[in-house]
Amino acid sequence: MYKEVISPILDRFDSETAHVATREMLHFLQSNPATLLALERFIHRGPRFTDDRLNVSIGGVILDNPVMVGAGWDKTGSAIQALHAMGFSGIEVGSVLELPQEGNPKPRQFVHPSGVALNRLGFNSPGMHEVAANLQRYTNMGIPIGISLGKNKDVSVGQAPEAHSRVATLLHPFASYFTINVSSPNTPGLRQLQDKGPLTDIVQAVQAANKEAAEKNDSTIRPVFIKIAPDLELTAVDDVIDVVLENGLAGIVATNTTTNHPLKSLYGWGEETGGLSGNDPDFRKMSTGIVRHIFSQTKDQGIDIIGVGGVMDTDTTLEKLKAGARAVQIVTGIRSEGPMVASNIVTGLAQFLNQNGISDISQVVGADHGNLAAV
Repeated sequence: MYKEVISPILDRFDSETAHVATREMLHFLQSNPATLLALERFIHRGPRFTDDRLNVSIGGVILDNPVMVGAGWDKTGSAIQALHAMGFSGIEVGSVLELPQEGNPKPRQFVHPSGVALNRLGFNSPGMHEVAANLQRYTNMGIPIGISLGKNKDVSVGQAPEAHSRVATLLHPFASYFTINVSSPNTPGLRQLQDKGPLTDIVQAVQAANKEAAEKNDSTIRPVFIKIAPDLELTAVDDVIDVVLENGLAGIVATNTTTNHPLKSLYGWGEETGGLSGNDPDFRKMSTGIVRHIFSQTKDQGIDIIGVGGVMDTDTTLEKLKAGARAVQIVTGIRSEGPMVASNIVTGLAQFLNQNGISDISQVVGADHGNLAAV
């Protein structure tokens, strides 16, 4: 029904307008226990589906299944409880900036009927203080929340470490983990922060703030991930791996959107700025290839990989897991596949385990590398 009825209606509206309206509707539904329960029962045809065989750990954070919401879907932290009720195991909020920022001029988000999207939002954010106020409501709910850390566009390379660390300090009490996002294509100069020197400076500032906040709040140091672009040369990916290993980080989120011009041109966006995401086989191959490379380089070194890029169903989730991802994130696929996307994937994963006689989803991780011959 979603693809036949609801999606065509959403297509009549500006993509960003439709997205914000959807997020606000979920915020409304989670504001009342009765409507939240109704959402859960509608999505799952009963209670929210769980299966202990699907539990995974990313950086020590326990997820009840491998399917998360990626950064960019809920930039404000307004719909976390509703998204969890829909079947997602965790939600990465943001990217969150220190100060409010409007982002790029509109229109800045476009959706193709095939399930591919282009965005040049430009780190639009209400700022860390409003996000902190929103996250207060989820305290003690037990929902894993990631915080994607970004910087305002007028923050220089030299100022970037402190900008990221201030957001980490304020949001530490609400975070299950942090992701340093230096891979969005929509903030000028941001991707140069993926270079080893600037990235190390940011990582060390965030880690120092992380440790100080943990001591102050009498809590734990949060795991830290780095999110990278699919357009990086493998030598540059190796530099990121070095930064992760040298600084004791939890892992890598792979990948963000692509600026690949030929791919964008296929959908009539060749002259548009921004990054492409969603259900394009070549984009998915790029992203999965980065996951596969990271795993092959680090499989005995304790790095956890979160796979992002073209995830939309059970098969594309398994593709990322077999390449080496321990969990996946979905953003564009929520729009293209509808509100039951997480529920459908999770039940599909359980069926896959049944069909293949596998006792734990973690056995699937890295199967492409010979970790599990049965699949």
